[in-house]
Amino acid sequence: MPSKPKQLLEILLVKCEMTGLPEKGLLVSRNLGSVDLIWPRTGIAKKSAARQFVFHKGEADFASEPWAKRVLMREDVEGHTAFAVSITEPVSVQKFRKFVHLAAKYAIKQGADFVEKAMLGYADLASAPIDAMAAMVGEGSAPKIIAQGLLDVTEEQLPEPGQSVLVTIPLYRPKLIKKQIGQLVLEVRG
Repeated sequence: MPSKPKQLLEILLVKCEMTGLPEKGLLVSRNLGSVDLIWPRTGIAKKSAARQFVFHKGEADFASEPWAKRVLMREDVEGHTAFAVSITEPVSVQKFRKFVHLAAKYAIKQGADFVEKAMLGYADLASAPIDAMAAMVGEGSAPKIIAQGLLDVTEEQLPEPGQSVLVTIPLYRPKLIKKQIGQLVLEVRG
């Protein structure tokens, strides 16, 4: 069966619900959320995006946010791909600021490397948030992951150009995939 040709997809946050966690009782919690697009095309193992998720009683609604805050990535995809999601425990404002500063540091470093290499590739710029998280892990100050999910997306499930689909990724506690504790909904535009 021939593959669909590459198509540009835009991935946006819609909402996240964490119904099966004790943390949902918190009036407001700030967590770090990370979304990876797995093997969007040959030669690109993953594209990652991370940002703060603000939950109100276990729900984060991104629909009222401006496009610039909801958009996670624009990426060419050829055929079968997948989404991997992780959400951390609530983080303090100080930890979130540290994450943002480290992400900016790695983005600037990768940008400098990018210019030095005469623009041979720019995948490392997209990995800056993950490098920041890795640096925090190395320091022992990374927030613990409390929910994660993985969803395969086949060619048939991808939207046609000019169309969009909602993709719901079930979330589970790490190492305990028996009971779903929440879900992340993304809008995928073709």
